[in-house]
Amino acid sequence: MLKMLWTADYSPVWESRFKEVVDVKRAGFNLDGQTNGYLSEDELIEQLEGCDIFFVAYDKVTRKVLKNSPDLKLILSVRDGPEENIDLAACKEYGVPVLNSAGRCTVSVAEFTFNLIMNMARPVIELTGRMRNEGWNNENRQALRDIAVARSTELYGKTLGIVGMGRNGRRLAQYAQAFDMQVIGYDPFLPKDALADQGISLVELDELVSSSDYISVLARVTPENHNLIDYEQFALMKPNAGLINTARAALVNTKALKEALTTGKIRMAAVDVFDSESLPLEDSYYQIPPEKLILTNHTAGFSRERETHQYTIGMQNLTNFLKGFGITNNCTRGIEDTDAFQKRGAKIYGISK
Repeated sequence: MLKMLWTADYSPVWESRFKEVVDVKRAGFNLDGQTNGYLSEDELIEQLEGCDIFFVAYDKVTRKVLKNSPDLKLILSVRDGPEENIDLAACKEYGVPVLNSAGRCTVSVAEFTFNLIMNMARPVIELTGRMRNEGWNNENRQALRDIAVARSTELYGKTLGIVGMGRNGRRLAQYAQAFDMQVIGYDPFLPKDALADQGISLVELDELVSSSDYISVLARVTPENHNLIDYEQFALMKPNAGLINTARAALVNTKALKEALTTGKIRMAAVDVFDSESLPLEDSYYQIPPEKLILTNHTAGFSRERETHQYTIGMQNLTNFLKGFGITNNCTRGIEDTDAFQKRGAKIYGISK
């Protein structure tokens, strides 16, 4: 039986299911769920000895790992963006396909993002905090009412601009349209009429930021789009605009965003992603009043259901590959036509026919 090293999130249910197909070896993050459980290059090389398949989440799969793990023939990644920790070019060079659980976070990210938009439209967080601290009584009745009146706005008829019209962006558009919002999008990789049948107009970035009441950043990071939302774009936004970033911090110039909030160039923002996986209390983000800035700890992609999504897709990718039914969710496109693939990945492709 083929052997699979599994360092992605642990699930006893899915371990039993994978064991019906391959021999499962658990290590690293899979054992304790701690981020310091990610394996180093040398540890990965040691763990991958004798393993045909690697099911990975966040461990870094480098050129060194691939070169020194000759038994490895296939990588399964739970991530929508496996390029963040896997050297895809090296994988293709060494003939090791990378198949990812594409779309595992689509529902979670879109729902979370729309939840942030709703909380930006209505001061739910502020009001519940005041009530829990003060109660609701004659002394604060008028103050709480004034907050609700001054900071509440309907989403009906408002314009949502979505930067990045991939799976997450299109799902978010559906939620917004259900609330009778107008949706426009920016995506340089799509033809201008690509989403016309879904009631979405694709426009240039500057038109999107100047026309939108809410701007959701959901693009993938590329070398070309760092600071895609910069001082120039904030200067074009409406004063009552709200910005939501549940994608990656690199897409928005942090200094420009902080300035836009502190100077009142825009009304509000919600930020779920940061330059590192932490936000120390000395960061100036915390100096911006909570009624102008919602902060969450990179949690948009999490849900109880995500585990089911990622392993359902991962299992399908694996069984399709082993049965020779195709290389689904292939992040190393064209690898099947290379000599390197014939020496490694192809050795187990269709092996279960």
